[in-house]
Amino acid sequence: MGRLLRILLHSSGFFTFAVLQLLCLYLIVHHNDTQRKIWAETKFVYGSYFTKQVSDRLAFLDVARENEILRRENAALLSRIPGSGYNTSVDTSTVVDSLMQQRFTYLASRVVSKSPYGPYNTLVIDRGSNLGVERGQGVVADGGLLGIVSEVTPRHARVISLLHLDTRVSAGLDNNAFGTLRWDGHDPRRVTLTDMPDYVPVAPNDTIFTTGYSNVYPTGLPIGIVESSEPMPGTGSQHLTVVLLNDPLLAATGYVVRDLFKEELERLNQVK
Repeated sequence: MGRLLRILLHSSGFFTFAVLQLLCLYLIVHHNDTQRKIWAETKFVYGSYFTKQVSDRLAFLDVARENEILRRENAALLSRIPGSGYNTSVDTSTVVDSLMQQRFTYLASRVVSKSPYGPYNTLVIDRGSNLGVERGQGVVADGGLLGIVSEVTPRHARVISLLHLDTRVSAGLDNNAFGTLRWDGHDPRRVTLTDMPDYVPVAPNDTIFTTGYSNVYPTGLPIGIVESSEPMPGTGSQHLTVVLLNDPLLAATGYVVRDLFKEELERLNQVK
């Protein structure tokens, strides 16, 4: 308070001058018709300008508030569309047979993301450990193979695509001759079946199937059609070029394959 009084005392001359100027302006405007008209017109022009500026600022604030309300409403609507939810229903296919015991089950899943196309393609499905998905389980798609589960979270799983340089699948012909199926990183519609004995007769259009030896896929799932064969000199084997029956890059759904005998077979394989 004392500082304010000191400021007023030191500036008393300025304040006295300002008050006298305002008084003179008042007397001129109110006792002179010409000056009064000029003042009225000036006040109208500048008053309209300032009023418009204030209205624009207030309108901007109203628009911002309305946009915020609309964004919240849109977010609520988007959260209700089917693609925004996590499907908690469990669709597992089993087979009931009085003569054969069920070994494999198939858990329906949906592809929720994919890596950009390249030599190491991966994807993510909306099924995880809370539904029994584990690392090493195979994933099939309509008409062919999709990949192998590599990482698992409670609600999702990462799948190494069949079109991945590190993927290896045991596959062969219906005459029990088999080899290793892999992708060379070039044509996404063709894979190579290596280590097939060269004495085994192979013809174009022969069908390649899974063997089941790796406990990843059941025996007999069709994979592709033989396009050509090439003997590998000095190795006693031949390489087959196989055209896939499906396109793993376009798959939107898949089925996680669970081997009910996996633990038992793994224990046997660990015996030395």
